[in-house]
Amino acid sequence: MTKDKSDFLKALSREQTTQIPLYCTGYPELEFIDKYVDQYNLNTDNIDLMIYNKNYYIIEQMGFDAISLWDFRRGEGGYTIEDQKRVDSWGRVYKGKWYMWDGVFKNEKIIKNWEHLHLPSNENLSYLKEFLNRANNNLEYVISLPGLFEKTWQSMSFQFFAKCLKLNNIEFIEQVISFFSNYMEALIKLLQTTGVKTFIIADDIGYKNRTFISKEMWRRLFYKKYKEIVNLIHQRKKYIIIHSDGYVSDMIGTFIELGFDAVQSLEYSAGVNIFRLFKKFKDQICFIGNLDISLLSFGTPLEVRDYSIKLITKAKENNCPLVVSPSHQINIKCKPKNINTMIQTTKIFK
Repeated sequence: MTKDKSDFLKALSREQTTQIPLYCTGYPELEFIDKYVDQYNLNTDNIDLMIYNKNYYIIEQMGFDAISLWDFRRGEGGYTIEDQKRVDSWGRVYKGKWYMWDGVFKNEKIIKNWEHLHLPSNENLSYLKEFLNRANNNLEYVISLPGLFEKTWQSMSFQFFAKCLKLNNIEFIEQVISFFSNYMEALIKLLQTTGVKTFIIADDIGYKNRTFISKEMWRRLFYKKYKEIVNLIHQRKKYIIIHSDGYVSDMIGTFIELGFDAVQSLEYSAGVNIFRLFKKFKDQICFIGNLDISLLSFGTPLEVRDYSIKLITKAKENNCPLVVSPSHQINIKCKPKNINTMIQTTKIFK
């Protein structure tokens, strides 16, 4: 018997939902999970939905309808350089735990000879497939993919990336983009064999009140490759979400052109006015997020309740597909009561 499509997938398809779905932006920080489990007396004994020491049965009990998995973007790789620094698979330079905004992709030879970025192993892919097979129908799993903009500038360093833009060395930037887009296409094809239904591309392109680069330059560099990636996923009747922190209001029309099913984060504190987006774009794309992490951390339950009601009401007034979600990962600063209020308030709406 064919399983009915979940409300989360219906929202991505811009179909009528029975209930407004809720999305969790990756597994919350463990300190938050411990506090939430204690406060709401959740059951942690069921380990059927355990993967990489994260118990997704807890996420189900919290009331979410979907969550992203971040663990399958790449296999092991990288190397160590001087002064306790290391270079990861993407070509980013770290010192200790922190990424230094520096990268090693500085010329074509490095790209052509790069042997440190590996696809997930067959063992890890089998692990994911087994997990998805034994998962029940209460939670949709969204697999996270690397973003082309982030990985391009990170692998080059933001300074070198900006220098290439200034000196009109677009050809080299395009070589880096092609390197990562080829990897992404190979990764998607592998992940599609495991039973994945939905992907999310994590690609922060904005900060407060503006994008990192102009919309025109973003389209010139990334539009064609993203169109190919979206088409690759849609050919298999799967779904694709674009995530970006920061200000993305001016990019929504481009995301719709590309065929993304949804846009996630919609960060209020970065200047995104989702209510204007509701009026402008109506039912052309699904909106996910906009419950600002600062509100969930420092606001009151009443403020969370009132904002959740406003968000849902305005989406309904404009016939906009909506999935309620925190704008970012739920961290230790978030109040369990606020997260619970967001969830319970959403569930009263039909």
